[in-house]
Amino acid sequence: MAEIITLQTKPGYIDVSKVRASRQLSPKIVLPAEDEVSFEIANEHTAEPIKSLDDIQRITDYLVSNERYRDNMLFVCGINFGLRVSDLSQLVFGRLIDDQYHIRTTFPILEKKTRNTRKVKKNRYLTINDAVVEAVTLYLENNPSRLDQYMFRSESNRCTSNTPLSRTSIDRILKGIKDDLHLDIHMSSHSLRKTFGYHQMLMSGNDPRKLLILQKMFGHSTAAQTLDYIGITMEEIEEAYMNLNLGSRNCYKRFSMIGVDEPVA
Repeated sequence: MAEIITLQTKPGYIDVSKVRASRQLSPKIVLPAEDEVSFEIANEHTAEPIKSLDDIQRITDYLVSNERYRDNMLFVCGINFGLRVSDLSQLVFGRLIDDQYHIRTTFPILEKKTRNTRKVKKNRYLTINDAVVEAVTLYLENNPSRLDQYMFRSESNRCTSNTPLSRTSIDRILKGIKDDLHLDIHMSSHSLRKTFGYHQMLMSGNDPRKLLILQKMFGHSTAAQTLDYIGITMEEIEEAYMNLNLGSRNCYKRFSMIGVDEPVA
């Protein structure tokens, strides 16, 4: 096994190992800018998945504790079904519950985008898991509803009929949750579908077969498009940079971690 070499610093020199750990430099070695240097970067407006399970639990706890049962049902169904908001908003209780008031195990849906863009129409089958059962039951206990009513009905004063929430309203609800809980996430209605995909991959241990399943479910043309969509690619790119460390003694630690005695000359 290669010997781990520690940098020998002269008196008064910076301890580089501490800088690596904290990424904090001393104002003695870097000075404020005197001239303004401009550079262009693209604006980041892309919706992100909610990657933290703690944040997901915080959101559901917050909504339930504030008796926002519709919004909790919307959130839970969104992150467990992985539907586009155009399809999610159109769900009625009769899709999930049969005429005998049993909650189904699965139900078919012909997604709007598939219906409009593909010559051969094919249903997607959704499975109703325990989290969805809990959220739907909690809502109905507090808001008894007919089977033909939309699950996510508008509650505005101007809309008293059986009308579903619009995309704009769903975006506003999610942004409000983000602000109330101070979440550092670019959140919109698209975040629900991305959260579904992200955690499907994470819980599979990044199984390539699960990636292919998600690609098919999302209707993407390539697996790379699916990875980019659910927000894993940037993490893997960052990890690739962080683990390289060429030109640093720290590079030897990386080689030791993977069982290589020393880098090949």
